[in-house]
Amino acid sequence: MDEEGVCRAAFDLASAFDEAISLGNKENFTVAQVKQYCEMESHEEKLYKLVMQSKINETKDHMRRRVNEIEKKQD
Repeated sequence: MDEEGVCRAAFDLASAFDEAISLGNKENFTVAQVKQYCEMESHEEKLYKLVMQSKINETKDHMRRRVNEIEKKQD
């Protein structure tokens, strides 16, 4: 990873180090453990985005059905 890559991932790195140091108690972590934590965060983020997109799609479908119902009542 180069300097530019570190800058792009600065927030993720800061979050990972924050998790590594909790309540002032330092814990020993390897680079592999930090990578694994970041990947888990990424997985959780992807899952959250999938759930949110599903809710948006459900809402759109519901609105389409309501529009159809209203149009049928007006005819």
